[in-house]
Amino acid sequence: MENIRTASLDGIQKNQIEEWLREADKHIRAGRYIAADDLLQKVFALQPGNLTARAFQDRIQFLVKQLSQRVGLEDDMYKEIKKYRDIITKRRSTQLNNFLISAQNYLKDGEIKKANDQVIKALALDADNSYAKAIQQQINSYQTQSKISSNATSKELKFSSLLEECWKEGRPSDECEKQITTVQKDFNIPDGKRLQLEREIRNKFYTESLQQIWSTGGLSAFTSETVDSLRKKYDVSRIDHAVIERDLLKEFRKNRIRGTILVVDENEQLLLELTAKLRSNSYAVIGAGNIEEALACLKIATPNVIISETHFNTIEAGFELYDFIRNNKFIKTIPFIFITEKIDRTTLLIGKRLGVDEFISKPIDYELLLAIVGGKIRQRS
Repeated sequence: MENIRTASLDGIQKNQIEEWLREADKHIRAGRYIAADDLLQKVFALQPGNLTARAFQDRIQFLVKQLSQRVGLEDDMYKEIKKYRDIITKRRSTQLNNFLISAQNYLKDGEIKKANDQVIKALALDADNSYAKAIQQQINSYQTQSKISSNATSKELKFSSLLEECWKEGRPSDECEKQITTVQKDFNIPDGKRLQLEREIRNKFYTESLQQIWSTGGLSAFTSETVDSLRKKYDVSRIDHAVIERDLLKEFRKNRIRGTILVVDENEQLLLELTAKLRSNSYAVIGAGNIEEALACLKIATPNVIISETHFNTIEAGFELYDFIRNNKFIKTIPFIFITEKIDRTTLLIGKRLGVDEFISKPIDYELLLAIVGGKIRQRS
């Protein structure tokens, strides 16, 4: 009797799914993408792997993309597309956060493989997500540590931890050196082993420092003075430096940055938000909180694009920065994008007289900003 009820329930579910798919198809044809999406989510709740529903989803996304490129779109359709995109973005963000939270929880429980599976799913949604990459690095570190622990004694691991603590800010102090020597004797660590561990740790900190420079300033920030200073700080040999540099360049080429952006805004929260958004889309970013900092940054590096607020302390100093750049023969061709609280007539008149062609109002439409930045860089490449 139980089997009959189960079979009957399965039949009801199949009929219900077919009905939802028929209705979804009608909604898609009529341009009601949100209503169609609601029905497709019901289908996925009963049958996550339904291929027809997946195909319908792809169909909606294709239509939305095509319509978005059309000039003179009707207001109702524009609102429908925008609302649909907002729903998809929010859903992807929720999925992404769930994967990352699960990965972090699995890591805490020591389930490395499950954590890695969740990170892979997160990166499939957002390949440039810095948090997912950080967890992935943590997983790699645990896996490496696991290999080390299988071949190293407990005393060696403790001694290695001490070396890391002493070397994290560069060459250890005399007091730290004495502590290292004392522990080395107490743990009976041979001199050769100490040299090997120290070298690995120095190279590790040196590599991490170079990666940090790359993530904040791009390849242009790798000045010979900066690199040489770091090499001396961690007492890295020229041979080790050559190997590390080779490996890093391979990594840089694999995850090549799209360009370097100078962002100028006195609003610290917006500056951080802009910087994070651009970096998550593979841009190296230099942040400046005022015009003076921006000018100082331009002496060190030449960005591919400059994004600046118009007003600083109620003064329209952004236009002064623009005018300065346009009158400097070395940097006058750098694309310049203004962000402003409100694009009023006065702001537009000043900008147009100066030759400004890009204004973005707050709150910032990041999809639009990224499209403009990408277009400007492609025009100059």
